[in-house]
Amino acid sequence: MKSAHRIPRALGAALISFLVALSASVGPGFAATPEQAPPVAAGQSRVWFLRQLEPGTSFHPPMIYVNGAPIATSAEGTVFYRDFAPGHYVFSVENCLPQQGSSQTLTLPPNTQFALEIQQDDNGAWDCVPPQVSYLRQIQPQAVPYVFAQVNFVGAR
Repeated sequence: MKSAHRIPRALGAALISFLVALSASVGPGFAATPEQAPPVAAGQSRVWFLRQLEPGTSFHPPMIYVNGAPIATSAEGTVFYRDFAPGHYVFSVENCLPQQGSSQTLTLPPNTQFALEIQQDDNGAWDCVPPQVSYLRQIQPQAVPYVFAQVNFVGAR
């Protein structure tokens, strides 16, 4: 009777091991780096959008806007990029009510890269749905390797 139970347990253990190995090899992995993206096209600028995974917080992915036009939502634990022509841009993030710190104005010179982090506070106005407040902050170049290592690279958006 014991040998009959060992086979299903062994198969179950093998299946779990296979699924763990498969999940590690499928899709983007942790430790994102800017080098995962193709080089910035000559004369263009690249802006990275990053949102840390914060367990226990709202998972609502806020919309990111550039000069008032929506470009993409920002899911927790991800980083993506968008290439732009050089120029003056206002980047902002979705909020129920206007908030200080929810936008960044950048002048993008050619052949440069910038990183913006989407942050959130789940203590927004009670009459807002979702109640979170989102903010944008520019990531300093020396901090990029550290913050990118904590998120998944999802490509261009």
